Amino acid sequence: MIDGRWVIGAALLALAAPATAETLPIQAADPAAVDVTDLLRISVERFEGEDGTAFAQALEAELADASFRGGPFYRVVAHESGAPTDALVTGTVRSSVDEVPVIEKRKRCTEYDATDKKKCMKEIDVDMRCRRRSASVATTVRLVVMEDGSIRYTRPLNARDQLTYCPDRSAPQSVEDYFLSTIRSQARAVRRDLAPRDYAIDVRVDESTKGLTKPAQAAFKTAVRLTKTDPNGACRAWEALARDVEPTAALAFNLGLCDEMEGDLDAAAGWYGAAQRLGSRGSAVREALARVDSNRSALGAWIARKAIMGDDER
Repeated sequence: MIDGRWVIGAALLALAAPATAETLPIQAADPAAVDVTDLLRISVERFEGEDGTAFAQALEAELADASFRGGPFYRVVAHESGAPTDALVTGTVRSSVDEVPVIEKRKRCTEYDATDKKKCMKEIDVDMRCRRRSASVATTVRLVVMEDGSIRYTRPLNARDQLTYCPDRSAPQSVEDYFLSTIRSQARAVRRDLAPRDYAIDVRVDESTKGLTKPAQAAFKTAVRLTKTDPNGACRAWEALARDVEPTAALAFNLGLCDEMEGDLDAAAGWYGAAQRLGSRGSAVREALARVDSNRSALGAWIARKAIMGDDER
């Protein structure tokens, strides 16, 4: 039987809450795309190409800024310093720009209304001489492990931009600005490959009351409203409800969110699997399971790295 006192008490708390989205805060993490568990110190060497220096500087800044679990992920070492390093990032950057003349058509008025000079009575097509600019940035990055010289990571990155500008239409950005923004974007892509990231997201709860009795529906809805100001209180309400009724797909999903919010990834995966078996539709469960797997992988690699960091410090 559902505890009526809990339903009334939770309802009073929910009524006092300001209106915000019905979500729970989740701490998630994505692992690095390559195994960098044993690489504590990293250096960025000179990249070949006219824009290689700019890319190397952008990548070095990205790796120095990479953090995980509240602290820097790498100790970035200047290659020219000669200090010990575990890995070296190097590569090439090839940027190019070509311009060719093109013709575009424009309308030109040849006769205006005698009584209204803004009204065109006759117009013809005329040619306008324009320029078509094609710019490209082809970057190749590789990560070399210093201990054995092995190449653990390679990635080609290619970007191309084409635009036409005319006397009546200027280019939206200069080619220099395009190269700079592309280099920064490519450096961020490499950072995502070479370092994990943790982040906070708000995940929407499942508000469906399908399969619950009316009293249970009232308790479930009260918990949903409670997420606005007291996520932990909402979770306690769903946990109490699950002790009194058979879990539905929505209740199982929300309990999975509660466990994920608390960092219990195994329990969260269990509830998400139950939600899936109970007929949960849409992509929410699939995304939640993928998020849990990603978080597990990132945290597992971090635990292994912490052990190596401890050995390194000794």
